[in-house]
Amino acid sequence: MDFILVGHGTTGIAMKNAVEMIFGESPSFYPLSFKPGEGLTDLSKKIEKTIDDHSLSSDRTLVVTDLFCGTPYNVSAALAMKGKVKDVIAGMSLPICLELAQAADKGTVSETVEHIIQASPAYTRALSKELQKQPDEGDF
Repeated sequence: MDFILVGHGTTGIAMKNAVEMIFGESPSFYPLSFKPGEGLTDLSKKIEKTIDDHSLSSDRTLVVTDLFCGTPYNVSAALAMKGKVKDVIAGMSLPICLELAQAADKGTVSETVEHIIQASPAYTRALSKELQKQPDEGDF
């Protein structure tokens, strides 16, 4: 499975760098930038060029974007609707990218998407909420 990482600015590049800092080389990640002044057409061309240059299989390619309904998501969704990529996930984060790195050689895109959707609530935590779960010292 291959993953195109694209978000505003250099988010995708930063995510790949962070994953590689933790897990080492991640050849199934293809990060792209989306810079000020670029539009839908520019980004669509970048994604399609990445697919073509690396001979990525449409049924084994998942695009991961930063924001739902942002330009990277909208462009990727249009490509998915045309059958150029299998699916698109919004909400790119380091925990999601680490999960994807572990899933690269396992299962299908659909199975991976389902796993990410089910696991994603565990990725967001607040100290205040975690402390509320802790027993008081007098409870022992």
